[in-house]
Amino acid sequence: MSEPSPTLGYLGDLRPAFVANFALRLSDAICAETQAHADRVGIRAPSRTHSPMLFLHRRGPTTLSEMARTEGLSHQLLASRLAPLEQLGLIERFDDLTDGRRKPYRLTRTGRADAKLIEAATALEAEAMRRLFAEMDQDLIAILETAIEHLRVKPLGKRLAEVAAGWMVGAPQMTEAADV
Repeated sequence: MSEPSPTLGYLGDLRPAFVANFALRLSDAICAETQAHADRVGIRAPSRTHSPMLFLHRRGPTTLSEMARTEGLSHQLLASRLAPLEQLGLIERFDDLTDGRRKPYRLTRTGRADAKLIEAATALEAEAMRRLFAEMDQDLIAILETAIEHLRVKPLGKRLAEVAAGWMVGAPQMTEAADV
């Protein structure tokens, strides 16, 4: 196996501080490829909305709050992902006759057809990713879930404070670095 390219190699031992940069690059690359695949097979929903489409397809009508809680997304982010689906006529909100306060979302007829295409496309994508994980000899999902859980238990801010509190005497201090 070849060595990974030294992306941001100029940072040396500071590279771990840019894990979010690498994660965003990975996300963007995967979403670009899944969007291209979705376009080829006639899926109308943008690739970043496939998860809520499948949620509604598999679980049925639900509210923004219920879906956000299950998906682990903020209401604002989920609302921004649902908006284009409404504009495309793939989902709609309706009045819940049993609870007047609820306005759940549901798939439209066009949305149900799109969701079936999404389900088939994501089955292929899942297998392609499993093969990538095997090639890497790493379960990337497990690694990411573990990192998320560790940061949930002890957020990065607390970890930063611990490191700062234990910073070695004589090491460059944050104020000194800012003066450079």
